[in-house]
Amino acid sequence: MVKILIYTLLTLILLISILLCFALDNSPQDIILQGMNRDDIQRAKLLLHVTPEERESLKTVRLNQKDLNIAASYLLNHFVENTIQIQFTNDRLLFQMAIFVPDNPWGRFLDFHFSLKQNGEDILLKSFKIGEISIPDRAANLLLPFIVHHTALNEYWLAITRYVKTVRINQNDIEVSYLGSIIDTAKKLAIQKHQDYPNLHIYQQLINEIVAQHDPAWRLSLTELLQPLFLSAYQHSTPDTAIQDNRAVIIAVASYIYKNELRRYLPLGLIYSHEYQVYAYRRIDIPQHFIAEALITAVDSNLLSLQLGLDKEVGDAQKGSGFSFIDISSDRTGIRFGQLAIASPASARRVQQIMAETRDYTAIIPDIEGLPEHMDEATFKEKYRNIDSQAYQDMIKLIDSRITALPLYQLN
Repeated sequence: MVKILIYTLLTLILLISILLCFALDNSPQDIILQGMNRDDIQRAKLLLHVTPEERESLKTVRLNQKDLNIAASYLLNHFVENTIQIQFTNDRLLFQMAIFVPDNPWGRFLDFHFSLKQNGEDILLKSFKIGEISIPDRAANLLLPFIVHHTALNEYWLAITRYVKTVRINQNDIEVSYLGSIIDTAKKLAIQKHQDYPNLHIYQQLINEIVAQHDPAWRLSLTELLQPLFLSAYQHSTPDTAIQDNRAVIIAVASYIYKNELRRYLPLGLIYSHEYQVYAYRRIDIPQHFIAEALITAVDSNLLSLQLGLDKEVGDAQKGSGFSFIDISSDRTGIRFGQLAIASPASARRVQQIMAETRDYTAIIPDIEGLPEHMDEATFKEKYRNIDSQAYQDMIKLIDSRITALPLYQLN
């Protein structure tokens, strides 16, 4: 009996693995529209705008293919990371959508292909595919409603059925009639995704607007992200909410800087319109180390933060990329920044105030001049023996003195 159970379990695991191999991929299938630019974002806001007078009235909009893609992408980005393309083909809508999934052995994207066809007052699902797996129309129209009604998706479906009154698919556009109050409900549902950080979606959207306006001929500086976000936090938070907002700002910036690497740990809500590298001292590794340590520290894992940074550098020396005191400096600075950002309501507000006026990354990340890097294991041992040696500790003291020399880190 035990053997049968074990064989059954192994068979199920194998079948699931096979299904995931066909369902997931490392890149979206076919050609999918990329991130939205600033004009697209403004267009989406205009399309979805509802005046106070329209809140409880019925509103009808007609969307052509371009507007439908913009509106759908803008709305979906507040709930799940995705890329989407919608096309009008004869009397139906053809959807291609790729949803980003957490890191796993099978792939980074879950691809969906399907079409919607008008059938009187109803909308039928046709040609539904998940990755390479095709699902018969009859099964899809029975299975998907069942899944929706018995998962967290039901809340969104109830909102749609409550507020959307009619949908009409035409040859070159779609006509939707809905109660204006659906916009308020959609915003509430989006915010609920980040209930621990209710303003996180605001900061992520602000980053989206910043990078949409950025001149690609110039490097995107770390302070170009931090300064406007902390300015917004300073303007909108109170002493009671300052710590929570600072954490949200750090999470938002980390989600942009680390992109794929930290997505499985971070509560994302949108695809950024442009994904630029972020620089400090003409390097991308410094902002990465800084914000990663600030992130871990801001969620109350200080000792873990310090150890992760140290373990990485020792590991780098062993694997070939080399031990770097510049990375250690960035790590320790990020830890200090994260500590100050959440130390107390007063400290959180003071960090917001200072960062709101900070235009140069040299005010938050100390000088890296003279700090050794690219040391392999043999070189590190020859110069510093180990992390308990006096030579190593002297370097740490030098780094810490540079950090504390910056006015930001002199806060009590």
